[in-house]
Amino acid sequence: MSANRKGRQRFFALSVFFLIWILAIVFRLFSMQVLDYTTYMAKIKAQTHRVEELHSKRGTITDRNGEILAISLQSKSAFISNKDNEHSLEVFKRFCALLPLSGVQKAAIGKRIRRGEKFVWLKRKLTDEEYLKVKPLAAEAWTAGAIAFLDEYRRVYPQGKIASHVLGGVGIDEQALGGIETSLDHEIKGRGGRLKVLIDARKRIFQFKYLEQPVPGRDIHLSIDAPLQFFVERELAAAVARYQAAGGAVIVMDSRSGQVLAMASCPDYDPEAIWNTPLPVLKNKAISFLYDPGSTFKVVLAASALEHRACGRQEAFNCHNGVYAIHDRQIIDVHPFARLSFDDIIVQSSNIGAAQVGMRLGGDRYFATIGRFGFGRRTGIRLPAEENGILNPPHKWSGVSLAFLSFGYEIAVTPLQMAVAFNVPAAGGVRVRPQILRDGAGVGGNERVLSAASSEQLAEIMTAVVGRGTGKKAQIAGLEIAGKTGTAHKIRAGRYAGSYVSSFGGFFPARDPRLTLFVIIDEPRGLYFGGDVAAPLFKAITEKVMLHQGILPGPPAVSEVRL
Repeated sequence: MSANRKGRQRFFALSVFFLIWILAIVFRLFSMQVLDYTTYMAKIKAQTHRVEELHSKRGTITDRNGEILAISLQSKSAFISNKDNEHSLEVFKRFCALLPLSGVQKAAIGKRIRRGEKFVWLKRKLTDEEYLKVKPLAAEAWTAGAIAFLDEYRRVYPQGKIASHVLGGVGIDEQALGGIETSLDHEIKGRGGRLKVLIDARKRIFQFKYLEQPVPGRDIHLSIDAPLQFFVERELAAAVARYQAAGGAVIVMDSRSGQVLAMASCPDYDPEAIWNTPLPVLKNKAISFLYDPGSTFKVVLAASALEHRACGRQEAFNCHNGVYAIHDRQIIDVHPFARLSFDDIIVQSSNIGAAQVGMRLGGDRYFATIGRFGFGRRTGIRLPAEENGILNPPHKWSGVSLAFLSFGYEIAVTPLQMAVAFNVPAAGGVRVRPQILRDGAGVGGNERVLSAASSEQLAEIMTAVVGRGTGKKAQIAGLEIAGKTGTAHKIRAGRYAGSYVSSFGGFFPARDPRLTLFVIIDEPRGLYFGGDVAAPLFKAITEKVMLHQGILPGPPAVSEVRL
């Protein structure tokens, strides 16, 4: 009896043990399949699924005539399907022998392979030449499918450096990095897609599945004329080199529509290597270079004086033989004059005469005109990083501010703001908003800032500047040009520096304007007067523009007949 009792006890104990064991297994299965289902499914998906973000095809950017300036072309991106770290590292070594990578890139890729990541980019967006080099390696038997390729889009700029500051560029992940690529990125980039990468039990990628197809971006048509842009950039670069200058900028505008036909900034860069370009070079001087305009600003002074009838055109002003003291400051004319008429103050570019006119005009009226010309605020062109400029209100002016503002100091402007201002008399007294898109619009509308009569008189004075004044070196036989020179001290830490900005703005033909140009050369060495440096550049560009636009010079003003 005792033996049977002990047997039953052992049986009962074993039964209880197995029951608990079974219950534990059941509970564990229940926990895994029900309670922790979400967690384990996430782990399984993480091991067998990978989702890659795909970039859409960016829209094509063309010039006004349909010439392609930027386009996205389909290219191959190479990656490693990593199932064996040592084997993948050997394949990667062979890859680097074919397509050299930087030390930083090699270290990052090697680290990801050693970490056991199954999908590792080797190089994105290969050129056709690079793909042809790598393709045979991927086809070799010993690589065992370790290298594979995905289709992506690569941004290409067929015209090279042409209009680089207008276009900008993109990074490896299609992120916009300046220019129109940035300002219209929401339209150009389209909508990206997603790709699911499926991995089998042997850790090999066996299938791709699109979760969301990319949607291409919208094409953009610029107002830029590519051949004209090329000529402008070439002439600007030549002038910068000739005068060993720090840089320069040129704007060419259609006088009637405000469309920008060329916008150049020197030095330039390669948009396809924008991420490798120093930040100062990326700066578009045409819209973000701030400087005191100097004597080119006398055009605004003359416009205000004419509009407010502050003086007669032939009224004479005392120019103090080239030296004039106002409070604790001196105003000096390079070429001294005893007396000059209002017209000749502008034609001969007298700072002392301009100060006399400004004080006659008065601060409130002059400030109002400056504001109507658009200074102190962005022009609204569809490009990023445009500066407002600096224009202090009259209550912040000192006792000499009005006098110095009369010849272009105590104000900071951009070359584009000056181009827009010079276009006012060209457009019959209307401030026309600048446009960089062929069919687009800027911010705000056109605004009349001068009467037609004042505009016509201003154009006559500006024509005399080129005909017999400081702008003679801009003259072209048979073509009447209206313009104005400028030479401005650069100011650093509140004091005049030993460097200058030379500038010239104008429009032509003077009596029926079609195009407005504004040029600056920053810190020229040797010669630095606007009439010596910027006016010849204006002439060189104008000669190219005339041929391109079919503007023919007229007959000489005087024909000599010999018998």
